[in-house]
Amino acid sequence: MYDPNDSVSTRSPTHTSPVEYDNSSESDSELLLSLFGHPDTNSPTDVSDRGGRPFPYTRSKTRWRKRPNDELKYLRAQVVELEDLVGSLSRSDRRPKLLCIGDSGENQAEVLQKLSEESHKKKMEAAWAENRKLKAMVASNFQVAKSLQAALDENMRLRARKVCWPSSAAASDELVFALLDEEKELQYAATDKVLDESGIARIYHPYFSEPVLQIGAGGIYFEHNDVRVLPFPVSDVVRALRHSLRHGSRVGPAQHCRKFLMQDSFSQAVTVDNVEVPGTLPAEVKGRHLLWSVVKPDRTVINWSSFNEYDGAKHIRLLKRLWFSVEPLVLQTRPGQPGGPQGCILRTIVRFTPVDPEINLRDIEDMADVIISGYKRDSVRVVMAVREQLAALAASRR
Repeated sequence: MYDPNDSVSTRSPTHTSPVEYDNSSESDSELLLSLFGHPDTNSPTDVSDRGGRPFPYTRSKTRWRKRPNDELKYLRAQVVELEDLVGSLSRSDRRPKLLCIGDSGENQAEVLQKLSEESHKKKMEAAWAENRKLKAMVASNFQVAKSLQAALDENMRLRARKVCWPSSAAASDELVFALLDEEKELQYAATDKVLDESGIARIYHPYFSEPVLQIGAGGIYFEHNDVRVLPFPVSDVVRALRHSLRHGSRVGPAQHCRKFLMQDSFSQAVTVDNVEVPGTLPAEVKGRHLLWSVVKPDRTVINWSSFNEYDGAKHIRLLKRLWFSVEPLVLQTRPGQPGGPQGCILRTIVRFTPVDPEINLRDIEDMADVIISGYKRDSVRVVMAVREQLAALAASRR
């Protein structure tokens, strides 16, 4: 039975909305109390039980309030962010964990200082290694550039010092010797190149080739190559070659050797010879000769340069260059027997080239027999003079 005197709505209907009450709902409650005769709200017992609220808690207050979707999305985003942070911390370097060692801030400061010093030390070592590498590279490039510059300077110097021979046939001996003196360095610089091109630099047995006239890309020239193995030391052979022009003949105006001057490392001589070849006119050959020797531990090089004038059916001028390379060689008396007397190997290259760049090729062909005959006569004189001197030295040492 329903009793109207009972308290009004101590229980809320089951369909009550879960929305919280605000100030407008409290005014509605007061209106209901006045209509239904609710007991006085100033009752101390009810007020204390309700905490100053007009109605006690309804049943809807005991339910879980449904969170809005925006709040759920925010919380999910926070969870994802925290999970990413935990993952990044777990993958990071373990060295920062050292900061947790120790109970005081001083230990942490020491650890930080130690880490800073280690990092600085590694960076300095890497910088030093890089500097050493760059320094070595710069030094290597500098040496290469220096070598190239020296080669260019030498090439320019040699080109600038290219000898210009006199055009007059009455040039003095002093002028010709001065030009030969300038030309001797060019000749010595070409020693290795000439030996390699001729092929005799790799020959260690006797070899002889006839002087022939050659016409090629390098111009027109006469060339002769010779290799001899001699049972004499290098010093004796060099001395005999240097004295070969005046040995066995008197020096004077009426002699083959008109003048001869010998210094420490070079010799000068003036020779005049008459050459007669059947079928041609007699020719007078006048030569100015300069011998210059360079002594090195592995070999001795003698550069012999001559300015020859041929006055016969044609008047031509040729520059004769001789390269003598004398190297020590230990001779074997028996095959397979080590040791033996001291000897040497003498390599000779002879080359005649025209002095006049615009000379007629036909003139040289007409005088080819005279040139070759005159060279053979001079070669016989030199070979005989060298043999006589070496024989005399060997006899004096017995």
